[in-house]
Amino acid sequence: MSGWVHGFIVPLASSFAALGAATALQAFGASQVLFLFVPAVMISAWYGGRTGGLVATAISVLLQLAFVIDPDRATWWPSPGDALSVLIFAGIGISIGFVAADHRRAERDRERALRVAEAARHDAEISSRLKDQFLATLSHELRTPLNAVLGWARMLVNHQVEEEKVPAALAMIERNAQAQKQLVDDLLDVSAIISGRLRLDPRDIDLAEVVRAAIDSMKLSFEARHLRIEQQLEPVRIVGDPDRLRQVVWNLLSNAAKFTPEGGDIYIQVDRDVTTARLSVRDTGRGIGAEFLPHVFEPFRQADSSITRASGGLGLGLSLVRHLVEAHGGTVTVTSEGPMQGTTFMVAFPRVGGG
Repeated sequence: MSGWVHGFIVPLASSFAALGAATALQAFGASQVLFLFVPAVMISAWYGGRTGGLVATAISVLLQLAFVIDPDRATWWPSPGDALSVLIFAGIGISIGFVAADHRRAERDRERALRVAEAARHDAEISSRLKDQFLATLSHELRTPLNAVLGWARMLVNHQVEEEKVPAALAMIERNAQAQKQLVDDLLDVSAIISGRLRLDPRDIDLAEVVRAAIDSMKLSFEARHLRIEQQLEPVRIVGDPDRLRQVVWNLLSNAAKFTPEGGDIYIQVDRDVTTARLSVRDTGRGIGAEFLPHVFEPFRQADSSITRASGGLGLGLSLVRHLVEAHGGTVTVTSEGPMQGTTFMVAFPRVGGG
């Protein structure tokens, strides 16, 4: 619709406006009114491009011949002088149309380049800020378990721990060492994905068994925070790397546990349709605001990026989930009704035929 308005309606309106002005001046005896049509051509070319300029020139010529120029009564054709004026006008109109259209296009290109540059600058500022936040978070997240390991180890070496508390101290050291190892593993996985070095060992597996193994590995974490997990796991076969798929499920469950208050619920389901194996993880936790939903799977992006936030983490888990799922030919999506309304992650993989 916009193309018709700019290419034909604007030239037509402009030309008739010029006709009105020319007729009025002619009535008062003014001569050489033909070039009042020039602004009509310029306006039409500016808004309608070359097509608008050419259309306005053609309409203006026709209007001049029909209403402005008095024809010779014997031949009903303009006098040579009037015909020359019309031809000169047509040439000038075409030239002005091309020049105005080119200038307008250059203006649009410049405006577009400015918008692209502004968007690039904005993205660069966001990337720089995210990098700074990530480095601050990384140093905090690595230091926290390391301080716990060093503190408990020093106390054990100096015999400052009562004998009956030694097993608990060793368990604390192991738990914090495992947390730091997980951070390093996530960083290495992101590096492997970015550099294209991520390797999979695909085989025919039961997705429900992979999910069950991931749940078992997190039972202690769920029990420590009194989280209830409900599972409906239907056997369904897919082709995938079981270790990497366990990592996907572990990250989704870890994310759900991290943002679900103590005593909350987590629901995990595996089912299938004709061609797809589906995994869903739903929690009753903090939820996600609509403004952050598009950024959930971006690396280093977190709704709360402060290093003092209670949940911890580097913001890499969900990015790894997306890359690992896509590496298996699947898709992952997230939905949330908003803050404090919980979150649902849906993962879909191609099924093995008939499995």
